Amino acid sequence: MKILNFASLLSLQNPALAEGFKSAEILSVSPLQDANLPGELIKCEIGAQSFVLALICASFCDEPYFAELDLEYLSGESSVGEEEIEQIAEFLRGGCDALLIDDALIKTHPDAENIKAFLSLIAAKFGVKILSLRGERADLGAQGQANLSPLKEPENFDGAVVFKHDADERLIGGRYFCMVAKIKGGDRVRIKTPHLNLEKEFILDEELKGTIALLGSGGQGFGGYNFELAEISKV
Repeated sequence: MKILNFASLLSLQNPALAEGFKSAEILSVSPLQDANLPGELIKCEIGAQSFVLALICASFCDEPYFAELDLEYLSGESSVGEEEIEQIAEFLRGGCDALLIDDALIKTHPDAENIKAFLSLIAAKFGVKILSLRGERADLGAQGQANLSPLKEPENFDGAVVFKHDADERLIGGRYFCMVAKIKGGDRVRIKTPHLNLEKEFILDEELKGTIALLGSGGQGFGGYNFELAEISKV
């Protein structure tokens, strides 16, 4: 089985599904490295998956919408180059069975409607199933080329970022997150974003790279897109 994976951190978001894919050939596109998932990672900027999907569609679709895109700009902003887009397209052409999409990308991402339209075009071109994080067919609605609109700029994620999930209730980050947030392991901190305001003990994990921390809701769920720029302060 071949899976093109657009889940942000599948082994945390759906451990059972990740375990079921252990023997699959997986190519992942995400801002986060999933150490518990096999295969290669093409790392993209947070929120720029819409740009990556647009670049994929532009590689095979001759609609005027794609001809008018500034591909060089989209590539630079997403940190996914021409060779990587060709690698993804080749993966799709080579008998890819499914594209796994992060639910947040088609529900709470600012450019969710374009993302759904791009996914519909990819499914039609390559005959791949578009699956949600539950392993079921994703609901893309009645999408098509007519639903395409100007791409929205990704939000600014310069600073301390939290990735929200439901697997546990901990706040875990690496050394770079500590530096940006000006905290250390064991600190009690307040996390403020447009969608939440809460206190947690910060747990330092030296294995985590970058300025993204993992923030668990304990199964309660969080509103908004699953990546947010956060204001972190000691309490």
